[in-house]
Amino acid sequence: MATNETSLRESIPLDKSKVIKKTITSIGGTVIILLFFAVFLLMPVMSTALNFLWYIIMGIVLVVVITVVIAYFYQLEYFKRYFYDSKDGFLIIKKGVILPKETTLPFEKLNDVYVDQDIFDRLFGLYDVHFSTATEASGLAAHIDGVTKENAGKLRDLILKEIKDAVKSSRGR
Repeated sequence: MATNETSLRESIPLDKSKVIKKTITSIGGTVIILLFFAVFLLMPVMSTALNFLWYIIMGIVLVVVITVVIAYFYQLEYFKRYFYDSKDGFLIIKKGVILPKETTLPFEKLNDVYVDQDIFDRLFGLYDVHFSTATEASGLAAHIDGVTKENAGKLRDLILKEIKDAVKSSRGR
């Protein structure tokens, strides 16, 4: 458990490459849609007006650059506000910028802790630590994403110990 001076987030931090990974994954769909429309809008124009084509291409590039910059600063703020801690028998996870969400899970109700990666996590060397309970909703929100392999192991081990201690103390009542 983290001490009063240090949160779990500070002692087992997220990796800063999470910001870049989340920026890339959040803009991926936007870039694909822009390219799709660009190809279909530019096809009829290509043979008639090269100057007009140049302006369209520059407009698309400008929109992509602006989208990347906005997404990066949003993800940077998300990273700064991302919080998790273990306190008084609960795991607390807070995420979000515009509509922040807080998930509070009692250790005695946690069933499983597991670590995984998606394809982008593999590219950036990141891991996600998931916590499952009997409710389906907790599975969606109850995870900490963007930690190194070492920190994922530390987090998993610490939470498993907290679960074990919570179960022991609830049986002893």
